[in-house]
Amino acid sequence: MLMQSSLRAKLQEAFRLRMYFYMTVTAVAFAALLLQLINLQLIQGKEYKAKARLNMESNVPIPAARGDIYDRNFREGEKNVVIVSNRPSFNITTIPAKFKSKKKLYEILDLLSRLFAINKDEIINEINNGNPWERVVLKEDVEFDTIVKLASHQDRFPNIDWEDASVRVYNFSEMFAHVIGYVGSISKDEYRKLKLEGYKHYQKIGKSGIEKQYDRLLRGRDGYVRRIVDVRQRTEGEEVGQRPIAGENLVLTIDYNIQNTLYEAMKDMKGGAIVLKPATGEILALVSKPDFDPNLIISKNNADVIKQLQKDRERPFLNRVIQSKYPPASTFKLVTAVSALETEKATPEKSYYCPGKFTLKGYKDHDFYDYDVHGTVDLYWAIAKSCSVYFYQLGLLTGPTIIMRYAEDFGLNQKSGIDIPGEVAGFVPSRQWKYKTFGQPWFDGDTVNMAIGQGFLHVTPMGMCEFVSALVNNGIVYQPHVIKEIRTNDNSRVLKTFPRKKIREIPLSPLTLQAVKKGMRMGVMSGTSGRLGYLKVPVAGKTGTAQTRSIRQEKYSQHAWFVGFAPYESPPENAVVTVVLVEYGVAGAASAVPIAEKVYTRLNDLGYFSVAPAAAAQQPEAKKAGAVPGKQVMLPQPQVQPKKNAAAPGVPGQAPQKKPVAVKKTD
Repeated sequence: MLMQSSLRAKLQEAFRLRMYFYMTVTAVAFAALLLQLINLQLIQGKEYKAKARLNMESNVPIPAARGDIYDRNFREGEKNVVIVSNRPSFNITTIPAKFKSKKKLYEILDLLSRLFAINKDEIINEINNGNPWERVVLKEDVEFDTIVKLASHQDRFPNIDWEDASVRVYNFSEMFAHVIGYVGSISKDEYRKLKLEGYKHYQKIGKSGIEKQYDRLLRGRDGYVRRIVDVRQRTEGEEVGQRPIAGENLVLTIDYNIQNTLYEAMKDMKGGAIVLKPATGEILALVSKPDFDPNLIISKNNADVIKQLQKDRERPFLNRVIQSKYPPASTFKLVTAVSALETEKATPEKSYYCPGKFTLKGYKDHDFYDYDVHGTVDLYWAIAKSCSVYFYQLGLLTGPTIIMRYAEDFGLNQKSGIDIPGEVAGFVPSRQWKYKTFGQPWFDGDTVNMAIGQGFLHVTPMGMCEFVSALVNNGIVYQPHVIKEIRTNDNSRVLKTFPRKKIREIPLSPLTLQAVKKGMRMGVMSGTSGRLGYLKVPVAGKTGTAQTRSIRQEKYSQHAWFVGFAPYESPPENAVVTVVLVEYGVAGAASAVPIAEKVYTRLNDLGYFSVAPAAAAQQPEAKKAGAVPGKQVMLPQPQVQPKKNAAAPGVPGQAPQKKPVAVKKTD
């Protein structure tokens, strides 16, 4: 009996242990299920809910249209010059994570690549390096007929969507390339920096020019379409979840008519030119050559085109007006003149005799040559005839420190602050810089070179434009800009205007300004800018021929400059400044002055100076993308040779222009 009781106890104890074990396992299982339920419902509920909705709904984005861009002559309700616009199109897209396997995804991509010329390898690389739940654009700028075919055979293309999209259209192709810039797909680095500002990985953003500078205003706000799909991913219906809001429109300060004239005048040249109203800082035209067609590089698959442009030795992406530095050559003689007059080192009547060269005495004598024998000249005629011998001696008399200081005061070593990205500053040397760089002191030969704009000195065309603006504005310089106003996307309201902004003021004597500008006017009437003398508007200007050390051009190794303004002796409010730089252009009078001639003729015809009755300015129609703008027709004008000047003894009359003799340089 005792043995039975002991056995029963053992069996009961074993049963209890088994029960405890199974109960523990069951409790753990239920606890795991409960925790997973909490995880699915509470912790990851939103994520799985979104994935579930994606299985029956497809939210396809509608990229917003970027804002239009107009020229300065915009009038509400009238036919205007639309420099940049948009046209409707479609994109083919997908979300890689919606495919059951990569094999299935690759099969669909292979089929699409054969039908729609899609670069399969690039798409696969983009998918592998990105978030699988982010939408990928497979093909941009697809025609409506193609979308119809895709929709008709949707069962063959599961998880492939299409979306409305606008394509940027640069209506005048290359003409505004360096002002407007272009748009392109957002890069990984750009997306990483901008995603917190609402940018999406599939969007286009501005890459250069106005498109980049004002991208946040132009890009608008995207919308989306909600599509309902069945288990086979076929669309059963759709509704607009949020309508896109187009970007704001911009009105430029640039006048299409002046831009077109300048563009045509610089055709087949290399260089940069700018036309500006000094009283406001408004830029009327800005051209850099060579250029590029933005319409060719805005697509998703533009890598090959961009690589070719980047490898081009002519550097078409370079905006030579604000991103290239050159010796200012004889245009810098105006700075030397101002330095001497302001410090009372000389008067306008001070004269030197020019035998065609100047000998700098020293341990070893050095000869500095001029391009002609000018005889005895004062400051006025030295500017007009661009007499280097005069300025060699005036530079030594004034001294390098003073000349450098005035060059810096005029901002030739600073950025202008123009609202186009990528600007670089010019360079004004100093004694300390030369000693630190070359281990040598500053020599008189350096001063002689600097006095005529050669040597270590380098400026941008934009910098020289600011300098001439200071002369016209009695020492005041306003920040240059290319945006006149910002308007709503329907042009019904002006959101913002851009009043002039003073960035610099140089105290200059009225006598100094009068003397320098008089010399520039004489340069047009009887000097190196004589080709402009016949124009109805009185122009004042200065040419320059910059010596270069480049051996790329055997025949033409000099850059050609012209800086000037018109009308002469008018209030600053009526004046327009023009700066032209032609790389390897032989001489300023030969290459740069004819460009300024066409610009001032056109400005006068359009009534900018109110000197002659303004010709009716017909607003041109926007041309198709890729078309070369039509050439402005200019009637030939008679060339008037100025008379000899009898009031200045020893000064020869106007002679046929000669090619300047190369200046011999010394330390």
